[in-house]
Amino acid sequence: MRTIAIINQKGGCGKTTSAINVSAGLAKRGFRTLLVDLDPQSHCAAGLGVPEDRIDLDVSDALRAPDDAALDRDRLLWRIGRGFDLLPSRMKLAGLEAARGGLADMDQPQNRLATVLERLTRDDKEPGDDEPGRRYDAVVIDCPPSIGLLSYNALAASGEVIIPVETSFFSLRGAGKQIQTARSVTRHVGASTRVRLLATMYDPALPLARDLLDDLRDRFGAAVIPTVIRLDPEVKEAASFGRPVEDHAPGSMGAEDYASLCEWLIEHAEIDRPEPGADEQGLLRPELCVPEPTLAGTAGLSRAQEMAMKAATMVQARSGPRRSLMPQKTVAIELVEDPEPVETQPEPDPGKIRHLWGCRAVAGGLLFVQPCAGVRSVAVAGSFNEWNPSQGGMTKRSELGIFEWRAELPPGRYEYRLVIDGVWQCDPYNPARIDNGLGGENNLAVVG
Repeated sequence: MRTIAIINQKGGCGKTTSAINVSAGLAKRGFRTLLVDLDPQSHCAAGLGVPEDRIDLDVSDALRAPDDAALDRDRLLWRIGRGFDLLPSRMKLAGLEAARGGLADMDQPQNRLATVLERLTRDDKEPGDDEPGRRYDAVVIDCPPSIGLLSYNALAASGEVIIPVETSFFSLRGAGKQIQTARSVTRHVGASTRVRLLATMYDPALPLARDLLDDLRDRFGAAVIPTVIRLDPEVKEAASFGRPVEDHAPGSMGAEDYASLCEWLIEHAEIDRPEPGADEQGLLRPELCVPEPTLAGTAGLSRAQEMAMKAATMVQARSGPRRSLMPQKTVAIELVEDPEPVETQPEPDPGKIRHLWGCRAVAGGLLFVQPCAGVRSVAVAGSFNEWNPSQGGMTKRSELGIFEWRAELPPGRYEYRLVIDGVWQCDPYNPARIDNGLGGENNLAVVG
């Protein structure tokens, strides 16, 4: 049995989405899979159509249970689909790792989840068997968005760690810290774990996203999973219907990317394939697996799947048939007139103003100047404006053939980069540079 933890302290990176779709994808490929929601926000249950008010016991109850007490699988686990079960969470999980929450006072508190998984996934030993079998081939853990005792438990129980990284500048800067944190924690708990990065929410149409993906691969090399998860609205829509994207929109980019990721993990994460003809275990009580007879065409579906279908039916009743947000057929294109050409002025002689280009200290701060020939927009992003180019937009001075921007700053050393027509790059007219820790460089400027 292979255990994979999906972790990132930064929200909005696709952590829970990846946990859901990796689990569902492995189950679809014949691997008996358990998804463990270790995030108190309970997003896995929401993204799979499991109503929180129907959850009887959750992962916090399992972690709190004494070692000599039996774990009630029927009350703990939800059957999502064939070979796919969920151990859900609820908000009370957040209190478990608090000072008086009880987890820290247990024996070997960082190994509680490993102990629970060992007991929960173990088959009852048959007479004559030397070792009990396993109910699952893979366990996927959706970690909380913080480094605490719950995350320590997830990493201690895992052989693989996946860190989803959104292809944005801030996420790229934090990727190195995420890897260092994960490796530091796994060393602390004595686990032998491989840490990998997964690029998510990638828009190949954006030059900046392409540059950041290249930087990510250059910096971290083989630690970056080759599969990239592209930005696809079908992925979010699938979660709103309580379904994995491969079931909701099989032909979408998101389904394609997560299917490719699962195939890569099967090959590289050493997930043992189930024995031919092996049947899945019936782990849940019938009332959670058998749909009510009030919805036609749902025979054989799990309770979670049935509720997702009901939600889809209600939406269709209100708004008509659902239309894919990623049309696969020819669509009508509105024709618009070409914009009027913008008047251009003759560019000044570069020889007279070239000495102004770059960055220089002036009274009360820094002055940034860049040539405007062939350029539509230039912005400055640096340590002085939280690396936000929207707060450093340069003003075009057509009569001088330049962009300029002045930053009022106290004395000190500052790092910055330019964003020229949406592409992040160093200032070619400032030779002062410093390693940015991501395999590249930032420009350095000093205010006296």
